[in-house]
Amino acid sequence: MELTEATSKTCRACLESNLLEDVKLARCSSCGLIFCIHFASNIDPAYCTECLSDITLHKEIVTKTYVHESYDEKTDTMHQTEYKRRAKSIKLEGMSWLFAQRKIAQMSDESLELSIEYHREILNGLLTERADRQAKFMHRFAGVKMPAPTSVDGATTSSTEVKRTKTISSTKATANANAVIQSMMNSGMDAAALLKMLEGMTAKIGGKKGA
Repeated sequence: MELTEATSKTCRACLESNLLEDVKLARCSSCGLIFCIHFASNIDPAYCTECLSDITLHKEIVTKTYVHESYDEKTDTMHQTEYKRRAKSIKLEGMSWLFAQRKIAQMSDESLELSIEYHREILNGLLTERADRQAKFMHRFAGVKMPAPTSVDGATTSSTEVKRTKTISSTKATANANAVIQSMMNSGMDAAALLKMLEGMTAKIGGKKGA
């Protein structure tokens, strides 16, 4: 997808389509440049991909084990009862998140209320979209006949404690690359042509490094 000469954040297809159709273009709240939906930040569409990209999300399941000891007078023995508590730990890091935290502290009461309702509606839309995708994933085998289970003599039961960790990062390079790929796909370029172009770009970069 070719970009315009006036700005590197609006693809030519959206700029040309905006002359004939109602294609929305926005002005970045940070850098002030106009951008199309393909170069809007996935974190907050009020910003372009470059101005809101340095954010890392860390998610993990933290398990804490408690051991309770009690004394049985009848048997004159000590008994131990073990129970566990699990909690989800979520942390945001990055310069974009640090900047947002400082901005919040300087907002007026009216701005806080407006921003809360604005992001609440975005949150509701995100949660609805995730729920729809999860429902489609759970019903992906609907109507498919599953083979009958085979009987096995004996059974073994084991318990394994796993600490699940997930990290999602966003940078300018990945945000811009995803925006360009998405705009190309929307312009009608098929996956095979896009893959061939990416392989050619990779080969050129590898040749330069080798030289």
